[in-house]
Amino acid sequence: MIIVQITDTHIEEPGSLAYERFDTAANLRAAVAAINRIKPAPAMVLHTGDMAHHGSIERYRYFRELIADLEAPFYAIPGNHDGRAPFREAFSDTDWMPKDGTFLHYTIDDFPVRIVCCDSVRADEVTGGLCAERQDWLDRTLAEAPDKPTIVAMHHPPFGSGMTGTTSNGLVEGGAELAAILRRHPQVVRLIAGHAHRPFTCQFGGTIGYASPTTCYPFALEMGEERILSVAGEPPAFSLHLWMADAGVGEPGLVTHTIPIGDWGEPLPLLRKGKRILSAA
Repeated sequence: MIIVQITDTHIEEPGSLAYERFDTAANLRAAVAAINRIKPAPAMVLHTGDMAHHGSIERYRYFRELIADLEAPFYAIPGNHDGRAPFREAFSDTDWMPKDGTFLHYTIDDFPVRIVCCDSVRADEVTGGLCAERQDWLDRTLAEAPDKPTIVAMHHPPFGSGMTGTTSNGLVEGGAELAAILRRHPQVVRLIAGHAHRPFTCQFGGTIGYASPTTCYPFALEMGEERILSVAGEPPAFSLHLWMADAGVGEPGLVTHTIPIGDWGEPLPLLRKGKRILSAA
């Protein structure tokens, strides 16, 4: 089973560039094309928040136009740049969007790996949180399927990145409680997030925490006392999570790859079916 994670697409209005420089729409189109080329085909694509740079129904409609050619089923959760009301309205025709309630979280149960999607947004705040109500929902939801491998997805990483800018701490409320919840549910094989605009991993709550790269503009790894947040000249990217029945050690496991977006030319085959097809110089 292949799960593609895209995040922090930061779509602007048609024809507009983020920070008057970055064509986030073109990057998303390129990501869709790259995802459609993946073989075997992904079982699903999950967007982990900040779909639009400024949440509005117009930007979400434009986003849906940009992903119209996406062949895999699509799911999404909100980020701090998204607005819950327009986000809910824009995807009200989908089976996964909650029809009521304050928070936009839900489960995806149709695949070998269960996905539990959590809404970590605090209204009008950059940083996220999990209040007692959301903690209770997650604990109860995980308890419903204790024997099924599970991924917990949210926008804000509940662990530090080492970056000293404004993305240094994504979840400022409920992080310790979240870690305790995950320890009670060992079927959680990964916690995935976005928000930081670059990939990194961390041990968290008895499992592996992973923040995905962005399709828009990557942030530099700034760790100095100046507390700088800057955009790096690195390629945008998305993540591919591969659930393997045998991860090479006689038991199942989840393997994660980073896929850079861009025109890198055609791959150069060296072997086919274990036989060399191109001799070394």
